[in-house]
Amino acid sequence: MSDASQTSPWPLRSLLFVPAHRGDWVEKSARVEPDGVILDLEDAVVPDRKAGAREAIAGNIATLAAAGIAPLVRINALADGAALDVQHVVARGLEAVVLPKVNGPEDVAELDRMLSEAEAAAGMPQRGVGIVPLPETARGLWLSYETAAASDRVRGLMGPVSGPTSGDVAKSFGYQPSMDGEEQLYLQSRTILASRAAGGHHPLACVFGTPLDDLNAVEMLATRACRLGFTGVAAIHPSHVPVINRVFRPSEERIEYAGALLEALKVANEAGEGAVRFRGKMIDAAMAAEARAVLAEAKARARAGMSGHAGMPG
Repeated sequence: MSDASQTSPWPLRSLLFVPAHRGDWVEKSARVEPDGVILDLEDAVVPDRKAGAREAIAGNIATLAAAGIAPLVRINALADGAALDVQHVVARGLEAVVLPKVNGPEDVAELDRMLSEAEAAAGMPQRGVGIVPLPETARGLWLSYETAAASDRVRGLMGPVSGPTSGDVAKSFGYQPSMDGEEQLYLQSRTILASRAAGGHHPLACVFGTPLDDLNAVEMLATRACRLGFTGVAAIHPSHVPVINRVFRPSEERIEYAGALLEALKVANEAGEGAVRFRGKMIDAAMAAEARAVLAEAKARARAGMSGHAGMPG
C-alpha cells in the first residue's frame, strides 16, 4: 500500500486498534470491514510482550495488506522505544506510523529521519510510509500546525473525540470530558484546521470514553467527528467499526441530492448562468466540489462492496 504505484487508500474512514501481539485478533478484524487496522505497540502491549510483538509485526502487516485493509502501527513514544519499533515495523505493505505523545514538530522530523533510514535498509521506496502524529502534551497540542507541517509524510493529525473518560490529552489540556463534548470543540476544530492547513488532509478522530456496548453513544461521537471535519475515526472495539462505516457512508438522500445539484448546475452553465435556484436555494460552482466528493465516495464504497476485502482465515 505504501508503494507509489498503488492507489492511495486515504481517506481511511474506519480504523480499529488491535494489540500488535494478538495475531488471532488481526485475522478476525476483517470480519467487521475496517478501512484500516492500527497495530498497537504502545499502550495495548505490556513491556514484557513488546519484543514478541515487534517480531510478529511484519507478518501481521502482510496479513492485513493481503486482505485489502490498510495496516498502520502505533509505535511507542520517541523516548520509550520508538527507534527499536521502527526497525521492525517498516515492512512492505505498511501504510503509516502513528506517533503518540508528540511534543512538537521536532518529534515528527526525527521519526521522518528514522523512517527514511529504515526504508533504505529494507529496500523499500523512499517516503512511502506516512506519519499520523498524535499530540498529547500541552506544547504538542499548541504546536499542532507546525507538527503537521514538519514532514510531507504527515497524512493527518489524530485527536480525541471522547465521552466522559479522561485521557492524556484531557489531562494536558485541562478539560473534563463529557458526552456533549462542548469543552472539546475548540481543540478538535483547531486540530482539524491545523492539519488541513499544513497539508495533512486526513485528520483522524479517536473515539473512546463510552461503555463498549453503548453503540448509540459511539454513533453520536462518530457523527460529531464527521460533522466537525475529521475524515475518519479510530475505534477500540470491533463492534464500533460497522457503526463508524455507517456514519461515514453517504446516505441515499445525500447521494441523490448531490447528483441532482450537479445536473442543475450543468444545465445552468450550458445556458450561460453561473448560479441557479435549486430546491429553494441558490447554488453555484462553490457547491459543486462537495457534491462531486459525495458521489466519488459513494462510487468508491460501491466498488468496495462489490469486491469486498480479500478475506482472512478463521
